[in-house]
Amino acid sequence: MKSTIYDWDVKNKAVLLRIDGNVPIDQGIILNDQRLLASLPTINFLLDHHARIILLTHLGRPCNYEPDLSTRQLIPWFYDHGYDIAFADSIAKAHDLLKTDHKVILFENLRFFKEEQRPDISFAKKLSELGSYYINDAFGTMHRNDSSITLLPAQFDNRHRSIGLLVQHELEMLNTCIKHITKPSVLIIGGGKVQEKLPVIEKLLPKLSTLLLGPGLVFSFLKAEGKSIGRSLIDSSALDLCHTIIKKAESLQVSIYYPIDYIIGEKSYEGELFLIDSNEITQTDVGISIGPKTAAEWSEKILKAKTIIVNGLMGSVNRPETLIYFKDILKALSYNDKATRIVAGGDSVAAADYFNLTHEIGYISTGGGATLEYISGNQLPGLVALKDRTKT
Repeated sequence: MKSTIYDWDVKNKAVLLRIDGNVPIDQGIILNDQRLLASLPTINFLLDHHARIILLTHLGRPCNYEPDLSTRQLIPWFYDHGYDIAFADSIAKAHDLLKTDHKVILFENLRFFKEEQRPDISFAKKLSELGSYYINDAFGTMHRNDSSITLLPAQFDNRHRSIGLLVQHELEMLNTCIKHITKPSVLIIGGGKVQEKLPVIEKLLPKLSTLLLGPGLVFSFLKAEGKSIGRSLIDSSALDLCHTIIKKAESLQVSIYYPIDYIIGEKSYEGELFLIDSNEITQTDVGISIGPKTAAEWSEKILKAKTIIVNGLMGSVNRPETLIYFKDILKALSYNDKATRIVAGGDSVAAADYFNLTHEIGYISTGGGATLEYISGNQLPGLVALKDRTKT
């Protein structure tokens, strides 16, 4: 990338700014605004240089238009932080708003447009006509091939596209962390998105000493081994890859640990909560989080490690009582301040923020999958798309 935003003359020019506004929202209330706060330095830099900004982001995983996932819900947050912001639910509306005095325009959830995840060159070209410059400041989405991540920057020449201040900071910090990854090293990983996480786990294995698998990802491994998981979350299409990871870890002498006790929901994720040992799971139980025995065992490994990477929440910020033993993991992380520590993923960060541990547990990355991909050595499509290439 030969050009940076510091080189640009953006006065009175429109800039398409891809941010990661995919924040957890419950009934219209933002539960954790870390990703939005992280976007403000770039927004403020552009406004200080008298640019006009079209904010692009996705929110959640909608199948079609879903009011509960409209980015319109982010407008009050921007108002509260002092921004006079307008909302565009279509490209035509965005063009109309650019004729007004509004300095910041928030575009509707990109995933409401089927062309975003297809991806679609025509959609990218139509979006590009809104601005003179493109910035990707959404590190958490840079591992995706969505139109706004890979095709949209290709519509701008290399003097008019760049990373933002957040992505610049992420790359600097992660590059520093990668240089200091030493063994014994521990990856603690849970949550969903099993299909996305397994290939990265496999790629990371040579850098690891210990792999700690938590709910819900762990249940795909347990299912692959024929063990009882009740009604817990699994990805049936991932079972073969689970077998592959288990065998590869054994050949690399990487120790894999499953939870030895769980917080389970009776009959459903929303059911009454119980604490059980791993061998007590019944056909109607749903594994939600780890229990105290697991937290104690894993905390010992964290305290002895020189590198610790955490990704994926075990429990839910919507049910704080399910996070009690995940809190013990984060506290162990805070005690081992001599280790290289990386916490990645919005839900994990939201939990750390809930327990007021954000500033005590190492480097907090705005990326989840993107962070793991980058640490593993994989190229991020969003970064590749910003490198020198001819305009299409």
